[in-house]
Amino acid sequence: GYILVSKPYLKTADERYIYLDVIHELVHVRQFLEGKNLFDERYSYVDRPTEVEAYRLTVEEARRIGMDDKQIAEYLYVEWITQEEYQRLLHTLGVNMDGVSKSSGTRRRGGWLQTK
Repeated sequence: GYILVSKPYLKTADERYIYLDVIHELVHVRQFLEGKNLFDERYSYVDRPTEVEAYRLTVEEARRIGMDDKQIAEYLYVEWITQEEYQRLLHTLGVNMDGVSKSSGTRRRGGWLQTK
């Protein structure tokens, strides 16, 4: 396997985001090696056990490097989930939603980084 990273993402993304994304994807590499189903369609993206595990470890690391909940919430937003799913993900991960507006999360990650 390998991890693909788009050149524009490397040039423009916040370095913390790149670091956290690599951690997230490496969790998926470990999960794959353990034989876990990374794309279990019985779950929505934000409820999928492999995603929740990867995001939990990523949030833990984000806090360790000094990011506050607002910054973490902005990091967690991705354009392929609904606002309801986004709020559910924040809740599941214990990210404080105070001060996080429904329109929070301006980051776009499409085509940025993926595990193959």
